[in-house]
Amino acid sequence: MATIGGVTSWQKRARLVMAAVAIGVIAVVAYTMRPREVVAPPERTERLPADTKIKTIGGDAIQWKGEKKDVRIEFESQTTNQQNETRLHGVKILVDNREGRSYTVTGKEAFLGQQNSSYDVRGDVKLETSDGLTAAGQQATYVDAEKIVRVPGAVTFKRGRMSGSGIGFSYDEQRDTMWILDQADVKFAAEGHAGAMAFTAGAFGFARRDRYMRLEKTLHIDREGQQIDATESTIRLFPDRDEPDYLELRGGSRITGGPNDKALKAMAATDINIDYADDGRTMKNATLAGNAVIDLRPQQGTAGQKLSGNFMDLGLEPDGSLRSLSTRDNVTAVLPATKDAPTRTIRSTALTAAGNTHGLHQMSFTEAVEYREAATKTQGARVVKARTLEARLNPEAGTLQVARFIGNFDFTDGPMRAISNDATYDVAAGTMAMTGKDITPEIRDESLTLLAETIDLTLDPRKMIAKGNVRSTLLPPKKPAGNAPATKRPALLGDKEPVSILSASLTYDETNKNAEYTGQVRLFQGATSINADKMTLDEAKGDLAATGKVVTNLEIKNKQAEAGSKPRPTIGRAESFTYSDDTRKAIYTKNAQFDGDQGHLSAGTLELQLAKGENSLDRMEATGAVNAVVDKRTVTGTTLTYSPADDKYVVFGAPVKMVDAECQETSGKTLTFWKTSDRVLVDGNNEVRTLTKGGGKCQATPPQ
Repeated sequence: MATIGGVTSWQKRARLVMAAVAIGVIAVVAYTMRPREVVAPPERTERLPADTKIKTIGGDAIQWKGEKKDVRIEFESQTTNQQNETRLHGVKILVDNREGRSYTVTGKEAFLGQQNSSYDVRGDVKLETSDGLTAAGQQATYVDAEKIVRVPGAVTFKRGRMSGSGIGFSYDEQRDTMWILDQADVKFAAEGHAGAMAFTAGAFGFARRDRYMRLEKTLHIDREGQQIDATESTIRLFPDRDEPDYLELRGGSRITGGPNDKALKAMAATDINIDYADDGRTMKNATLAGNAVIDLRPQQGTAGQKLSGNFMDLGLEPDGSLRSLSTRDNVTAVLPATKDAPTRTIRSTALTAAGNTHGLHQMSFTEAVEYREAATKTQGARVVKARTLEARLNPEAGTLQVARFIGNFDFTDGPMRAISNDATYDVAAGTMAMTGKDITPEIRDESLTLLAETIDLTLDPRKMIAKGNVRSTLLPPKKPAGNAPATKRPALLGDKEPVSILSASLTYDETNKNAEYTGQVRLFQGATSINADKMTLDEAKGDLAATGKVVTNLEIKNKQAEAGSKPRPTIGRAESFTYSDDTRKAIYTKNAQFDGDQGHLSAGTLELQLAKGENSLDRMEATGAVNAVVDKRTVTGTTLTYSPADDKYVVFGAPVKMVDAECQETSGKTLTFWKTSDRVLVDGNNEVRTLTKGGGKCQATPPQ
């Protein structure tokens, strides 16, 4: 056995084993005696809903398109259900650099499609774009293929001075277009020079990049008191601001009022287009199509004008006054009534008008013109038809001043009708001047017809001045209506047959029923005629007067004539002739001559006294240088009276002279003789002469 340093080798190995054991014991004791550590309990595992397979707390996802980040989705948590559908909670979707714009969508939760190509965000959803658009609702969907954000249900939105609400919202990121799909209520606050606006519509779209707004399904716009209504509308905006540059209204369009609408009170049509000035509020031009109607605002105490037509174009001044107007097809213009004038309505095929700051001052109507004046307490309705009408207006009142009718003028006023080629109606004076060669001016009513080269007609009270080849016919008088005075035709003419009168001119005044004819006057009624240089007919009194080379041919009955025989014409001549119904006297004055059954008479004055009930002679008297030829007896004197009842003549003179057929002369202070007898009474003494029938030594010469 070997030893090492006096110790055997097995002893050394035993000592090493004992040392190792001792160290192990000490270590165990030390570990056992150390202070006890507090061990944290294991975390409690959240129990997932039964349909949830995976839940991730916090995270984000990034979608890249090429080298650019396209969509970033941040969320508080993410769950996946048993159907492998993923839902994000507390989600925020950031879409970057879409056509130069970015937007963010936030909500309580979101459902993502495959590869994040679509999402459906729900609960307190909010859309915010980099250029200021915000929209809030309860749900939003997005499909990358469409690149449209959709918000169904109620939504509110705001962008700059625009705000609104509605049902259903969409935002097209590529076109930068938003839509409210139903019950749109949009407001634009006033800002700087831009005025306030408010829209309501079934649907509202705003294409910010393309610069237009669209309203559909019945709309209403309020622009600082201007009310706009239509079925749908497109509003084209200025490039630099959200103010209307051009407005298109379609379907049942109407615009009422407005702060700068000085002239236009309202306009309506199926469709309306408005071109605005640079301020976006003042209208420069308006076009109306389909049953167009405008109401003009009066500047004086009238109701204002109303103009309509199928198509209409308006030009407006900066102050809102109407500069020009044109309209066609079914044109109607209603001019307001005043205290002194009735409502006037004008219809035609086309109308053009011009105006200024005070209102429209001129209107031109063409083709198929129909002008109407409404009836009043003092006058009936009046109607004019013509080819063209040129109207001059009072611009402040909008009332008619002068109307010039051109071509086929046809006017009716109760029973009166007037026609001519042209006519000028002076409303202030109440006169119509009728002219024309193609159509001779003519007036007809219940009492007369009148034709002339020109006729000036005063309407109320009725007056007429006719000139140039005047032809008038007086019709038998009719019983007047109401309390109107009766027309009294001179009984000398009779009232059963019409009376025709030719002259160079005629003046008639209805107030006194007086007609004055001048210039080669010729009157005809049956066998009766009167020629003169001038004649006056008074149909209020029944008087007639003629002057200047008067020649009459009167039907005067002979009471002694056989029954059924026609009266012999009685021809009278003088410088003047008068007849009065009151006195029943027909008087020839100055160089009077008379030829009839009574003989051939000449005198200074010749007076015929007619019977009251008929045109028969009761008495005849001649004065002043009397010369009478009666049955071959020629009598001269200073005064002659004739009594038809006994065919008796009484002649006075200084002296009276009678020359018979045998040239035997008888003279004295007074001479009385009878037409059917040879008896002659001279100065009260009877003298009987026997006359030779069929011959004699001299021949009496009848008066010329």
